[in-house]
Amino acid sequence: MKSKSYIFIALLLLCVSCQPTADTKSHSVGFDISQSGDTTHITVYSPWQQGQIMATHTLTKPLERVVCFSATHIGFIHELGMMDKVVGVPRPDRVYSFTAEDRLRIKDLGDDLQPNLEAILLTQPDAVIISTYSEGDELPRRLEALGIPIFYCNEWTETTPLARAEWIRFFGACLGCRPKADSIYNAVSEEYRLKVKGERLEAQSIMSGMSFRGTWYVPAGGTFMGNLFHDAGAQYRYADNPSTASIPLTMEQALQDFAETDVWVGCNAYSLAELKSIDEKHTWFKAYQTGQIYNFYRRTLPSGANDFWESGTVHPERILHDLQHILQGDTSTLYYAAPLR
Repeated sequence: MKSKSYIFIALLLLCVSCQPTADTKSHSVGFDISQSGDTTHITVYSPWQQGQIMATHTLTKPLERVVCFSATHIGFIHELGMMDKVVGVPRPDRVYSFTAEDRLRIKDLGDDLQPNLEAILLTQPDAVIISTYSEGDELPRRLEALGIPIFYCNEWTETTPLARAEWIRFFGACLGCRPKADSIYNAVSEEYRLKVKGERLEAQSIMSGMSFRGTWYVPAGGTFMGNLFHDAGAQYRYADNPSTASIPLTMEQALQDFAETDVWVGCNAYSLAELKSIDEKHTWFKAYQTGQIYNFYRRTLPSGANDFWESGTVHPERILHDLQHILQGDTSTLYYAAPLR
């Protein structure tokens, strides 16, 4: 009788061990991971229809040869120490983290919107990792028609810094290094939370963007940048707007909302003179007059490659550090941000 009980318990434990183990994500809503023995299951959800599955992937072994269509995705792979698995990218000159050896080894696939499909086939990829920006994207369909597996990475749709950074777990699952990905993310998350809880000086006001062809887009409070402003402790005009989209303003509205704002970040200009040449009214803002305008171009190459879009996605705690120090008037240790001169 006792031996039968032991057999029953052993079978029960075996059944339990065969059940998929769900990933314990904390912020991202764009993907799920589960493990069943040596098999990894990845589910990616649609950015446009909440809860709808966009793609599922079942891996019995890690991807060994990948093509990436986004420098941001390279940032995740670089952080994991898996650059040897990247075999092709469009516009490699726009990737900040490539070494000289990487640039010789990794295939240039041409333009990211109209890539060289033959060149992609020649790399013999296990998968192409790609973002999709509309439901009608034709490129993924063209690649799938050639028999190339597509792995969707839509980290850009996440609206909080830690949710976006958590996509490193997606890459850990794809490339066979989940423990390392978890370790990196947990360290980033902890450092981010410590900075949010840290001692703060009196809050300064902040603004973002610039006028372009008559429209000035500013982040709503529910956006990636809006959440960063909140976590940095800044006063922001649209902090209470829960939208996850940008808000279009006229120049007159922007002046009404931000003329006396202390700090201006994230304008797409390299100098005060360039900002003035785009629209003379940019000079009417207090932040322009006091020289408190910053962009995230400190870590860029002459080609335009910008590490803000690579390691910055993995390390939002560094962006938060920059914002907090700018707001406190201490700009000696900025990582990505640089003042316009």
